[in-house]
Amino acid sequence: MVDSIVSSLVQSFHAHSFIFFVCAVISVIIVGVSKSGFGAGLGILSLPLMASQSSINEALAILLPLLIAIDLVGMRRFIRNANWRILKIITPPAIVGLLLGMIFFTAITPKVLTLSIGIFTLLFLIQNLAMSRMELKDTKSYPWLGRAMGMTSGFTSFVAHIGGPPITVYMLRENLLPMVYTSTLGIFFTVINFGKLGPYAYLDLLNYQQLATSIILLPCVPIGVYFGFYLAKRISMKWYYRTVRFFLLVASIKLISDGLM
Repeated sequence: MVDSIVSSLVQSFHAHSFIFFVCAVISVIIVGVSKSGFGAGLGILSLPLMASQSSINEALAILLPLLIAIDLVGMRRFIRNANWRILKIITPPAIVGLLLGMIFFTAITPKVLTLSIGIFTLLFLIQNLAMSRMELKDTKSYPWLGRAMGMTSGFTSFVAHIGGPPITVYMLRENLLPMVYTSTLGIFFTVINFGKLGPYAYLDLLNYQQLATSIILLPCVPIGVYFGFYLAKRISMKWYYRTVRFFLLVASIKLISDGLM
């Protein structure tokens, strides 16, 4: 069995180019940084970057086990600090969103999927820029908004691993403490990511070679998380978000262009 695992790892390593692994390592570190609680929205860069050197489907499959690994690392803290009232509102609709995402995923071509991800990315950038210029004075809770954004988040997370932007629209209105905010979303996305495993396997997105690639990239997970803690202490949030927005714009334009060609 050990020989089989080693053989799969070696085959996976030789099946990809050096540039792919450079992009993949950066992608995983980006996910780890975003999961550390430093800079919501940074994780949206990971899929476009990895997909630039592979197919969208392969990038989705490779990232999924890594997302789950990152979620599990912080689970004890998440459970202790999460807001369970909010989770009861947003989680059930997210499951419905996953099912809709599965239907949508099987009904479109790779070009349409690429275009969709580019549009999602661009819409998030517009949303982020708009919210950065607004003061959210109205903090009244709207359960209907939580359910709508939960379902949308489940959908976009399934087709592109970008469930963060929709649910952020609701979560920012709740005015939670940073630890509660991060922990609530941590549990939310753990449920979503585990919920993708069955459908991804059914759609033949998961195979041993992609799992082997995920294992090769696994050591990058803690690097990204701790690098996020490092950045949070040393870099101005103003300049950080300017950098993120710039790369979001570049990624969205590239994906939309690829989808239209």
